Amino acid sequence: MARRTISRSLVIRRKISGGTHSNQGRAARDTMLSMMKTCNKLGVSFWDYLGDRRGIPGSKILPLPVLLAAR
Repeated sequence: MARRTISRSLVIRRKISGGTHSNQGRAARDTMLSMMKTCNKLGVSFWDYLGDRRGIPGSKILPLPVLLAAR
């Protein structure tokens, strides 16, 4: 049910904001949504994953391809 809630809230937000104004914005949104869904399936916090990739101090999270291979 959590995945459904995440997806639905993004759809509602997209409808309210009117979507993106460029192809780059659409690609960025789709990429972030894909990463969010993958993290959710793997049981990894999306925000922790982004923070780790940006170099923000905190827990060390393995790259998604490694997590997928281990699964």
